[in-house]
Amino acid sequence: MEKINWKVEGMHCANCALTINKFLQNKGAKNVSVNAIDGDISFEVVEQNKPAELAKGIESMGYKIKEEGLAKTEKKKPFLANHLQRFLFCLPFTAVLMLHMIPGLHIHFLSNPWVQLALTLPVFFVGMNFFGRSAVKSLRNGIPNMNVLITVGALAAFVYSLVGAIMGLGDDYLFFETAATIITLVFLGEYLEHASIESTQRSLKDLVKSQKVMANMIAFDDKYQEILFPVENTQLKVGDLVQINTGEQVPADCKILWGEAQVNEALLTGESTPLFKKAKDFIIGGSI
Repeated sequence: MEKINWKVEGMHCANCALTINKFLQNKGAKNVSVNAIDGDISFEVVEQNKPAELAKGIESMGYKIKEEGLAKTEKKKPFLANHLQRFLFCLPFTAVLMLHMIPGLHIHFLSNPWVQLALTLPVFFVGMNFFGRSAVKSLRNGIPNMNVLITVGALAAFVYSLVGAIMGLGDDYLFFETAATIITLVFLGEYLEHASIESTQRSLKDLVKSQKVMANMIAFDDKYQEILFPVENTQLKVGDLVQINTGEQVPADCKILWGEAQVNEALLTGESTPLFKKAKDFIIGGSI
């Protein structure tokens, strides 16, 4: 059985992680672990050609698998590549649409349904390009995600208002600002959520790194006999060998050379289920 570890981009919530988890389990993967915070997924497969098929399936749902060994230089990110940029783009249009709702403020041209439509279209296109595409892909794979609800809400308000504008039914049938507000506020919420998660994760990692942990360092004497002696993890450097016993905290990021264990990374990643690690797998400093 082959152990696979991938880094996946595009997971925005716990439901995204659940979607990928269900997909992998339905395809026969075993010991599936998906972390929505840092994008790490791990699982085991039997067939040799299975990973390529699974990677294609995950990418068909709108996610992207990072390839290992790529150069550090990355292509310039496109416009509106993150939630903050999308929110800042949508905010001016949505704010203007909301002006006519302020008591005592009468801006007559904003009551025109076609002006409201023109102001809503940029926000609607940006929202559907992100939420709509994700929703369609999730439905196509039979695993609906949270973006389906967002898409249905914004689309219903937009279509209802468009029909009202075309048929001249009056202001009571215009809810363009509702469609724009849904999209804009969700982009804001997504940005705040990601910023909070990243900040918390950085703080936890800094906390773990600042803690001094004793490590059992392996060395050899002049007779090539193995000896163990305790050192602080701050004294470890690349290439050092350490022995980690059951129940001990991992002193630093390292790679397993021999042995296997169940590793708890909850403090760092929030993943409550211990992960199975074996030779050649990497483990994170601070895990247990």
